[in-house]
Amino acid sequence: MNISAELVRFAATGRLDVFEVGVHLHDVVAVHGEPHYGQRIGADRWPHRFGYGDLDAAWCRCRRLWSLTVPTWRDEPEVPGPGPGETSLLPVPVTESGLTAALTAAGVAFETEYRASLPDQRSLVTRPAPDRSVYFLFTGRLHPEDELARDWPLHSFGTGGSDHAECPEPDRSLPDDGYGLDT
Repeated sequence: MNISAELVRFAATGRLDVFEVGVHLHDVVAVHGEPHYGQRIGADRWPHRFGYGDLDAAWCRCRRLWSLTVPTWRDEPEVPGPGPGETSLLPVPVTESGLTAALTAAGVAFETEYRASLPDQRSLVTRPAPDRSVYFLFTGRLHPEDELARDWPLHSFGTGGSDHAECPEPDRSLPDDGYGLDT
């Protein structure tokens, strides 16, 4: 797997395998099976987080994905694909200069975002659609005592957004997925 090509494709489309903002949970389960883990976000049943390998996805009550994150600071993260029910390892590390060069060569527009409160972090951000963004978070050091890296490694990447302003009622014509229909 060419990690730069995969990340450039993700930056341009906001899609990683079948995962993208707005995809229905049932469509993901049809390809990859049941999530490896799940947990509530807050006290209510929804929103909910479900994971496939190291990919962590957040879903609203109507079972539409609104964000996903893949940590890359550990060993090679495991992500869904390339085939149904399969997983693969992403070869890391990826550096900021390497990804910047790949995005530029592919003609993918991006912005670099900084936060004054987090001087050892910055993100490259793309906007593949008006309702979503893709980010690549780079860190200069993992621990405060570490020396600042010359070429910052990728710490995590993900996407977020919403393809609907208000969560519609769950589709009650679908069979019960076991996660509950109510909030």
